[in-house]
Amino acid sequence: MPYKKFASIAVIMCFLFTLASVARGQDAGALLDLLVKKKIITDQEAEEVRVELTKQVSETSSGKWKLSSPITEIELYGDTRVRYEYRGGRRPDDVSGNPNDWQERERERYRLRIGLRGTLADDWFFGVRLETSNKRNSTNVTFGGDGTTGPFAKDDDGIFVGQAYFGYTGFKDIKLTVGRMPNPLVTTLMTWDADINPEGLAEQWKHTFNLEFGAVNSVAATEGYRKEGGKGFVAPAPSEPFKLKIDVFANFAQFVYDDSNPENPIGPRSTTTGQTGRVRGSQLIPNTDAFLLAWQVGARFTFPKNIYAQLAPTLYNYTGSGDSFNIHFRGGENSLSNTASMATNQTGINSLLVFDMPMEIGWKLGELPIRIFGDFAVNLEADERAKAALHPEKGDQRYAYQVGIGVGQLKVKKDWQLDVFWQHQEQYSLDPNLVDSDIFDGRVNVEGVAARAGYMLSDAVSLNLTWAYGWRIDSDLGTGGAHDIAVNPMDQYQIFQADLNVKF
Repeated sequence: MPYKKFASIAVIMCFLFTLASVARGQDAGALLDLLVKKKIITDQEAEEVRVELTKQVSETSSGKWKLSSPITEIELYGDTRVRYEYRGGRRPDDVSGNPNDWQERERERYRLRIGLRGTLADDWFFGVRLETSNKRNSTNVTFGGDGTTGPFAKDDDGIFVGQAYFGYTGFKDIKLTVGRMPNPLVTTLMTWDADINPEGLAEQWKHTFNLEFGAVNSVAATEGYRKEGGKGFVAPAPSEPFKLKIDVFANFAQFVYDDSNPENPIGPRSTTTGQTGRVRGSQLIPNTDAFLLAWQVGARFTFPKNIYAQLAPTLYNYTGSGDSFNIHFRGGENSLSNTASMATNQTGINSLLVFDMPMEIGWKLGELPIRIFGDFAVNLEADERAKAALHPEKGDQRYAYQVGIGVGQLKVKKDWQLDVFWQHQEQYSLDPNLVDSDIFDGRVNVEGVAARAGYMLSDAVSLNLTWAYGWRIDSDLGTGGAHDIAVNPMDQYQIFQADLNVKF
């Protein structure tokens, strides 16, 4: 082999080995194929480099991790967080028993999430994530919150499967997913808690259109001087074309909300006497599974100068009611004691047909990202939901909305971000099992203001502060929802959280 070619191959091998080490052993075959195509090296020489590269990478610490041959790419990721939290809720002044009294909780908490996600041969992908806490809308563990086995025990320090899914991307612009998955929908905290990983099926389609509107002369030709002397006319350079990028998407989901067990019992079906509203006593417990169906279409428009706008109209409907959510939602009562009001159904999913419209507009002021975000939702079956809750006159309590502004973005060290927003969610507007569990304690019939601030201490470590203050919207109704503060109705609410986050 000529000396120059041998030297070239040696240099290429050193470069590829370095590249492979950085990429954790990912295939460098594409570059070798390009060198063969350019006739810099032969097929035989490329194969020799591949063999030597594979041997050297396998001898490194990263190369000793054996992967199944169908795995073409894999990523290990995770985060851990420690948190101080205060939250409190106040009883109204017009109720019997401890009016205007606050229930408060102060907790130090932690969470750990660690996962693997990757791609497989033939356009398949997968993901698995383990996390602390078995709760559907929280991954936190409370310091000192163990049972009766003494201090520093591990009664509530478990590891649970937070995500387990796989899918297929072999059809153009289409992604299919099944399992316990990251939420495939465009959402806000008003309608979905960010910690919820729904279970079921999802179908996603996305296509990008890149449009250009032709270049034109921005000014007329002007009189000038030729380089070689004499007057003439100088034609102006054409202006840049106007470029518009449109990402059109459609997301559909069929989530298993509650599994009825069994669907066909031995003997007669069971009945419940806990029903209130239009149906009372001796109601047959449903024997069909409950599904949450989501239908979302939308678009993101990206204009020149980093300006964008996104809309994602969505319709949610429910089929069946399972055996856990079949009692009609009531959401608490002023006329009852706190204990009795809390005992009324807080989580029923009857008469919910929710139209939701999350939206966002963003731009940059110099290098500073700014966005205006919001959400609007209406329950189209609120009249029926109010009747079932024994408040037929309150069917107008069907709306929810959010509007806010965000400045900055958390990416690398010294980045900062501030979000401030107003949120309003009426008693019969949303599914109380899905709304964020922190901002307003997972409640409906509450409105108020919230603020979040974050600062990147390093590329991997951030400090975040969250504060929110809310109060009851309709004083004739309770404040239903999957709560953390045992007060209903809750007249006022406040939360403060300080988080130290590490991502890896």
